[in-house]
Amino acid sequence: MNLFAVRTQLDKVLYPFVNTIAKLPVRANQWTLIGAFVGLACGIGLFYQHWWLGFILLVARGLLDNIDGFVARNYGQRSTFGAVMDDVTDRWVLGVMYAGGCLSLSGDYPHLLIILGAGITGALSNVIAKLSVYAESQQDVFRKEGKIGHPIDVVGLFGSAEFIIYFGSGILFTAILGDERPMIAGCWAVAIMSHVSLLQRIVFAWRRYRSVDPGAREENE
Repeated sequence: MNLFAVRTQLDKVLYPFVNTIAKLPVRANQWTLIGAFVGLACGIGLFYQHWWLGFILLVARGLLDNIDGFVARNYGQRSTFGAVMDDVTDRWVLGVMYAGGCLSLSGDYPHLLIILGAGITGALSNVIAKLSVYAESQQDVFRKEGKIGHPIDVVGLFGSAEFIIYFGSGILFTAILGDERPMIAGCWAVAIMSHVSLLQRIVFAWRRYRSVDPGAREENE
């Protein structure tokens, strides 16, 4: 289980802040774009080892990720394009921030280039696994407030929120201690936990769908 399962409770905690910011004259898709630029700035800050700046921007980007959806749901701005761009932007931003952190230390720790590849591959494979299950198991897909959902959403120990926790903790302690080792540990954590989560989702799909063939069922009917 990941933090997606308790998102409703987390949203209640963030509601006062998100509700106040959402009153600004900025549309949902514009908030998504702002979040992309903040994530890019975070990646650049981490690349140049401005750890405190990177950490602040990482947290800010996490909050912005809640605002665009809140505005879309509560101000009549939901659209399929917005949902697609929100998902695409999320993955792009996480990759840029992670790459900035890994590359910043790769000169002294070359193995982080391999960890960078493993982390991004693991994270993207998690997304592909989820989208593949969405596409192949239409009987289990549902919509809630305009967003496509599926039981696989809460499977696995890695998601956007967990990325902020694993990676962000590394940045924070490196900033506090002036020691690069926590940052290295954060990079490793993303690479490892994304693959653990991927395995969990594969096992979930195997248990739930190993004997299901929608195409064959339609032919028999």
